[in-house]
Amino acid sequence: MNKPMNRPNTRTCPLLPAAIRPLMLAALMGLAPIAGAQEVDYILDTGVGSFNIGPSQFDANMTWMNSFDTVEGGELITQVSVSFGDIDDDDGIAGSDIVTIAILNDPTDDHDPSDATLLSTSTGTWDEVGFSNFIDYDIEPTEVDGVFFVAIMMDVRERANPGTMDPNSPSAGTQSWMYFNPKPNLEDLNSSPYIRRMADTAFVGAWMIRALGEPAVTTCAVDYTGDGALDFFDVSAFLDLFAAQDPLADLTDDGAFDFFDVSDFLDQFGAGCP
Repeated sequence: MNKPMNRPNTRTCPLLPAAIRPLMLAALMGLAPIAGAQEVDYILDTGVGSFNIGPSQFDANMTWMNSFDTVEGGELITQVSVSFGDIDDDDGIAGSDIVTIAILNDPTDDHDPSDATLLSTSTGTWDEVGFSNFIDYDIEPTEVDGVFFVAIMMDVRERANPGTMDPNSPSAGTQSWMYFNPKPNLEDLNSSPYIRRMADTAFVGAWMIRALGEPAVTTCAVDYTGDGALDFFDVSAFLDLFAAQDPLADLTDDGAFDFFDVSDFLDQFGAGCP
């Protein structure tokens, strides 16, 4: 769709849109409207958390995270969901309820965040939603590739346990990590004084941290309405552009407005948008 709008038409249209319209509608009768691209769920847990974890002997800035492999069609992370424990210490004194949600890249794709690079951060607040329930955070849309990390960071009081873990995850803790720091340290996690991969601890399991991904590129040559779906309105828009001999309807990019553009439109409409 990135064609120059001022390209002159080099040939006239041999078929009038009035004649093409019923032919196109007949051809499309057997095609259902094509919905927009589906979302991708990134999940390591089974939905049930068995225990909560936090610092037992000191206040700390706590970061816990899962790693995921990017799935085609889910390259743009738009939402993170988290199941929490509690932010109160043993005396019932609450710590900070400010939550930082971070997306990090793994440059070596080895699921080890020691060399992770920070891509984006968003903030929200903790809320007590009940055991194994999730809070959804809409985050700054962040494009990922290969292996990436979804991290949660909070300032946590001693004997508070905000991180909920599922020991029944198929990943068995190999993709889940925890860090304690005196202060926020997302840009240099490897310098943290306390680093644990959960598979190597007594608390084997995956953090109940999930992410939602969407296609990074949703544009499509025949999605003329730009709504991510192909339907009658795109057909009508194409016919109007075709009648006006607009370059956007010259799908073969040959300067002509003819049967081949119509055929190309039908093929792309039938295939759907990426």
